[in-house]
Amino acid sequence: MTVNDDRVDILDTGTGEPLGTCHGPDQSGACPHADRDGIVACAGYRVASESAGPEYWHLYVPAGCQQCPLSWPMVASY
Repeated sequence: MTVNDDRVDILDTGTGEPLGTCHGPDQSGACPHADRDGIVACAGYRVASESAGPEYWHLYVPAGCQQCPLSWPMVASY
């Protein structure tokens, strides 16, 4: 797995306003900002990362998600 060293914005789902930032998963693929239950910091929000590709622009991360969305296998459909 390649670690993403670029900024990922965590966005409010209603307004699209940035709530925080992240730099993607660590070397093991885990979220370095997960809570003690393993829920990723962006769970329940949208993420935006230009560097990760268009398939990650305004991607919704389901509430309770325990896997970094940048480690999901995605295929751009454009």
